[in-house]
Amino acid sequence: MNRFSAGWQWDDIRFFLAVTRAGSLSAAARVLGVGHVTVGRRVALLERRLGVKLVNRTPEGFSITPAGQAILGQCTAMESAALDVERIAAGRDSLAAGTVRLTTTEALAHRVVAPAIATLRKSHPALQVDLMVGVRTLDIARRDADLAVRLARPTAPELVCRKLGEVGYSLYASRRYLARCGAPKRGAGLAGYDLITFTGAPVAMSPFFMGETLEGARLAVRCDNPLIQLRAAAQDVGIAELACFLGDECADLVRVWPHEPPALRTAPIGAYRSSAYRNQCAKLRPVSDGSRSGIV
Repeated sequence: MNRFSAGWQWDDIRFFLAVTRAGSLSAAARVLGVGHVTVGRRVALLERRLGVKLVNRTPEGFSITPAGQAILGQCTAMESAALDVERIAAGRDSLAAGTVRLTTTEALAHRVVAPAIATLRKSHPALQVDLMVGVRTLDIARRDADLAVRLARPTAPELVCRKLGEVGYSLYASRRYLARCGAPKRGAGLAGYDLITFTGAPVAMSPFFMGETLEGARLAVRCDNPLIQLRAAAQDVGIAELACFLGDECADLVRVWPHEPPALRTAPIGAYRSSAYRNQCAKLRPVSDGSRSGIV
């Protein structure tokens, strides 16, 4: 007799996968939106049904056992199959109503996405948009988000992407900073200047600082929020590389090289979870269309 025939809940797999990905019960609970006790109970229940230990508790968190590793691929396939069912069902629903989760960066949310959502709501008042803002790339394939508007193109083959345009970037500083330190010469590097940049090196942002060498430059502020970078530059902290739709609108900032054409970077991409799911995400098409006028 199949041991799962009585009381088997495939949803237990979701809790097991969350623990293996997050590394702890509390982190998995935050991802799943439940209590950590519930996560532990569901994983333990799955282990009892399978008759094997799937994860071990360690001082650093939870680690997957050989038995857990052996079934990990099949569990991931089950998760994908369940999401495919949702995608197919969602693709049959063309009504612009309900909730859509959209992820983007702070700058794009501020200048592009939020105004587009305001326009969208006028024609689709039954639509609710959950806007998740930050530099962390959420997993659209696992439905952390339904739609992404970002500078980095998603790589998962099941996603359908749409190019929205191009974003111009230039170097900005306050007039007071440039009066005090002088403007750097194009092509001579930024040695001796104070820079405002990201904590990491986003691939979509390279090359940084319009290709200038940064050897000898001073890192004054590192922050992943471009709106804070803008404010720091406006307060005479140093030079920041900003999207022109942000920097040009700030009265306290000027372009370091006003006659230099902006560096163009790949446009934000609307990423839909699958072709079948695209019909549901079409309710956000005004966001994509509205983005063009704010970005190009």
